Amino acid sequence: MTKEEIKQKLTELNEKLAQVWDEILSASELVQAINEKRIDQRLFALYMLETYHYTRHNARNQALVGVRSFQAAPSYVKFCFDHAAEETGHELMALHDVKSMGLNIEEKDLPPALPATEVLIGYLYWISMQGNPLQRLGYSFWAENCYQYINPIINSLQEQLGLKSSQLTFFIAHSTIDEKHAEEVNNMIITHCKTEDDLKAVEKVMETSLRLTGQLLNAVYDVYSSLEKGSSGTYQFLNVLKKIK
Repeated sequence: MTKEEIKQKLTELNEKLAQVWDEILSASELVQAINEKRIDQRLFALYMLETYHYTRHNARNQALVGVRSFQAAPSYVKFCFDHAAEETGHELMALHDVKSMGLNIEEKDLPPALPATEVLIGYLYWISMQGNPLQRLGYSFWAENCYQYINPIINSLQEQLGLKSSQLTFFIAHSTIDEKHAEEVNNMIITHCKTEDDLKAVEKVMETSLRLTGQLLNAVYDVYSSLEKGSSGTYQFLNVLKKIK
C-alpha cells in the first residue's frame, strides 16, 4: 500500500473511532448521570482509581512490544521504548487528583482494580505479547486522542463538583503531553503499516480496547450506584467525600 492509501485508511479509522465513541457515550449510564447532574465526588474518585490501575500498566505493556519485536523496524522499536518511558508514572497524576479532594489514601491502601479494569489490563498485555506488533497502535490511536470526545464530560464534571484545574492534572496536564503522542502514533501508522492486515489489526485493537474501556465506565457507575443506595463494601471509604466541601 502507498502512503496516500494509508492516509486514506487513517481517515476511515478516525471515522470508525467517532462511531464507536458515539455508541459508548450515548449508552453510558455514567455519562447520563453526569449530564443529569446526579453525581458527587465519589463518582470522580472511583473513575480516577480505576484510571490509576490501568494507567499503571500502560508503560509496561507498551515496552513489551519493543522487547519482542525482533523483526520490526528499529524506528518502531524505539517508538515503543520512548513512549513507554514517557508514560511511566502517569498513574500518579490520577492518584494526585483523588487525593486533592481531601481523601487521605496512599498507593498501598488502594482497593484492587475492578474486574472490568482487570480485563482491559489483561487484554493490553495479551495484544502486546502476541500477534502483529503494530496492533498496539490501535490502543494508542484512541487513548492519545480522546479529548475531543471526553472534554465536554470533563468540563461538566469540573463545574458540577467545583474542581480546580489543579485537581484535574490527569486530564489537563496529560492532554498537552498526548497531543505530541497522538501525532507520533499517526506517523507510526503511516510509516509502518504496509498491508491491509496491518491496518485491520490496528482497527481491531482500537475498537476492542475502547469498548472494554466502555465496560469499565459501566462498572464504575455500578459501584457508584451501590454507594448511593447505602451499600457497604470495599469502596465505602469514599463516602467521606460527601462531607468534604
